[in-house]
Amino acid sequence: MTDETTGRATSIDVGMLDDLAGDPPARRDLLRALRGVTGAPGQDRFSASAPSILTLAEADPARHVLVVRHDGDVAGLGVLHPGGANDRMLALLDGARPQDVVLFRGFLVDHRHQGVGVGTAVAAALPGLVAALARRTGREAFALVVLVVDAENAAGLRAYTRAGFAARGTYVDEDGHTQTVMALAAS
Repeated sequence: MTDETTGRATSIDVGMLDDLAGDPPARRDLLRALRGVTGAPGQDRFSASAPSILTLAEADPARHVLVVRHDGDVAGLGVLHPGGANDRMLALLDGARPQDVVLFRGFLVDHRHQGVGVGTAVAAALPGLVAALARRTGREAFALVVLVVDAENAAGLRAYTRAGFAARGTYVDEDGHTQTVMALAAS
């Protein structure tokens, strides 16, 4: 990938925090860096803060934190949550069972790394990451990766569409915002 502003090659890598379970000091340092991820002004409407995302993930062993690096620097985070799709999402997924769906949630790209393709790269990596999660947990492959994006989040909608996600429908959340449910085959 090439940075459009500088013309230089960039590297975007996505991995799982779970991979550092055997190295507590490295995991602790990475968690500190992840807690420092901040979106651009106004993006708090589309995603929770990094500390909130990590607190929820640490409290729920079903949530698996993704670490996003851009040119070696921590550039963002997200969460893979098997079985995390709610009834409103599942109703739009043609009879998918909760246990066959992995919800991608809590995705936040640091403001210093926006506009260089991080969102598209992460979205494109999701099927492989979900397959690796199935292998790691010793289960059969998941059927779908699903996510929810605010209908006003044009950058998010573009990134997910570029990666092959298809809109499956919308619902209005508790705050009155229209949310678009998008899905992609996990294998």
